[in-house]
Amino acid sequence: MEQQETKQETKKKSSWKKKLFKIVGILLSIVILWFLVENFISAWNDIQDYLINANWLLIVVAIFVYAFVFIATGHNWAYMLHKLDQTMTTADYLDIHMTSAFARYIPGGIWNIVGKAYMCTSKGVNKSATTASMILEYVYQIISSGLFLLFFLPVFFNKLGWWLLVLVIVVAIGILVALPWLVRGGVKLLAKIFKEDVSNLHLSAKLIYGLLLRYAVVWLITGLGLVLWVLAFDQVTWEQAFYLVLSYPICWVVGFVSPSPNGLGVREGVMQFLLTGMYTDSLLALITVTSRLWTIVGEVLSFGIFKPLFLLGKRHQKKRLGEKHHV
Repeated sequence: MEQQETKQETKKKSSWKKKLFKIVGILLSIVILWFLVENFISAWNDIQDYLINANWLLIVVAIFVYAFVFIATGHNWAYMLHKLDQTMTTADYLDIHMTSAFARYIPGGIWNIVGKAYMCTSKGVNKSATTASMILEYVYQIISSGLFLLFFLPVFFNKLGWWLLVLVIVVAIGILVALPWLVRGGVKLLAKIFKEDVSNLHLSAKLIYGLLLRYAVVWLITGLGLVLWVLAFDQVTWEQAFYLVLSYPICWVVGFVSPSPNGLGVREGVMQFLLTGMYTDSLLALITVTSRLWTIVGEVLSFGIFKPLFLLGKRHQKKRLGEKHHV
């Protein structure tokens, strides 16, 4: 009886913590978005000029770039899970990722995880493999964005001279050398947090470095898309383009680990902080607010492109299997 009461009390405490976490996340989003929207409204007269003179072709291209990025990000996870469990094809796993991804906007930040786990389990995928793939996804998102953060540090400390850049390069090399141990350690740590057993998981050095390259390339393409988005409104120097490419992974991951729904408000707030001084206040307000619109439209477009193609591929696959069966 005492043990049952203790368990119930623990569940109640855990439930209250989750509720508090959700409330904090929603309030954080509201507060930051309020300041961002207020800046946007106060600079509206200047922002209007940027919108009137916007290059809509570049806007469309930038959206298509992010649509590709969203599919590529999902493919990274699908690729990892397929390496761990071949119950389904990579395309099937990608479909699960694309379908569950939109649950990120639900307060709590766990519903896309729950959705992935449920859909994989219902289709016979090994639970440990599913958990391991999601843990690996988080580990790589954090580590890969951390490398971009390292090279952004000289921006903050540019008065310290060239030696800081040398230090950053040395640290980056150190991280790359220690990457297999960092990834394996990160997986074990997150497995303890999620209370999952991943002791059977074997990650070769080749797979670990290959996955890092995949995530780094996706971040670089995302940065290129952001450069095109900003270029649609104003000119972008090579230095500004460099900072845009470096800043987005940092903004995304800070928003990702925050309690706000899909980093709403937090991502934009970090972006404004990182890019302050590089653009006029009105253009920066336009970039931070519309960058969220860029990602949302890109995600919807990616789903609209992928889902019909996926279903068409499945139909052709069934047709071929039917023809073989008749033969």
